[in-house]
Amino acid sequence: MKYKLNQSELIEILERIEKELFNSKRIKFKKCKDWRKNNVPNEPGIYAIFENDDNLIYIGESGNLKDRMNEINRTVNHSFRKQFGYLRYRGIKSRKKFTDDIEMLLDEYFANNIYVSFLPINFGRLEVESYLIGKFQEKVINSIKKRK
Repeated sequence: MKYKLNQSELIEILERIEKELFNSKRIKFKKCKDWRKNNVPNEPGIYAIFENDDNLIYIGESGNLKDRMNEINRTVNHSFRKQFGYLRYRGIKSRKKFTDDIEMLLDEYFANNIYVSFLPINFGRLEVESYLIGKFQEKVINSIKKRK
């Protein structure tokens, strides 16, 4: 059996997911295992990163949200951290990470100013992520052009 959504049905679904993600609890980021264990779903889904709980700055997707939030701690593993470090501190990567002083500034900034919300989604994560990045391109630091 084939099922085909029409344009208005698809937009309705995407808008509902957007509303659910942005109305999800925003959790202050912490660089520790207990934070991930107690706050981050061990499921596939999408996530939004906010600066100071109200300024959307990044949208992402992952096959495992908990693992992805572990990666955000390491510049070598997460494009958000790389982009943010460059934009905020003009950090220059050396051996796939920033200098120790920039890494320390990033850790401190994340601990004081970064909030994350999550929405588990088993199917269509990339499509939702692409839709939201396109819709909020003026606000987010990730670019729709970089998505494959």
